[in-house]
Amino acid sequence: MSEFRLFHNPRCSKSRAALAIVEAHQARGRDIDVVHYLDTPPDADTIRMLISTFDGPSRDLVRRDRPLAETGITSEQLDDTETIVKVLLATPELLQRPLLSDGSRTVIGRPTEHIAEMLDG
Repeated sequence: MSEFRLFHNPRCSKSRAALAIVEAHQARGRDIDVVHYLDTPPDADTIRMLISTFDGPSRDLVRRDRPLAETGITSEQLDDTETIVKVLLATPELLQRPLLSDGSRTVIGRPTEHIAEMLDG
């Protein structure tokens, strides 16, 4: 397994900016796996790992826009880990992006400086 995993959506400008930071670190020898999570959605165990290693409210890992409303799940219901897992398994585009994880810590790359800080730290 790689030292880090970037959960990346190439259609997102913040995710593309995070990828540029990651690629610069890869050029310096860092082992970072880029996961195109819309093509290869994370499984339930990976989602649980992201939740358990995220230093913030787990609900922040879910984008709260129109597709969430279409699931019938309210923002208030996102306090439950298994609800988040269920939502992200069914609708992976709701995963906040970009995310960087080393398996013991996960950060959202908004702002992208969070990605650089984790890779430099």
